Amino acid sequence: MMPIQIGSLTLYDVEELATKLQVHEVTIRRLLRLGKLPGRKFAKKWYVSEEALEAFFRTPEDSEEVEPAEHEQ
Repeated sequence: MMPIQIGSLTLYDVEELATKLQVHEVTIRRLLRLGKLPGRKFAKKWYVSEEALEAFFRTPEDSEEVEPAEHEQ
């Protein structure tokens, strides 16, 4: 699995992010659906830019935490 490189733009799909971050794909999809992780759906797949991922980790957390993958079904 490799991110997609379009010029200087690096894009990750849900599976790549889940693997990189060691969380379940459902967790990534929930963050995308809630708008906590900015992404774009294209051709039935979600993509997150490297910049959006960096911004996500630089933004202070609110009071809600994402549950670990073992709680998701």
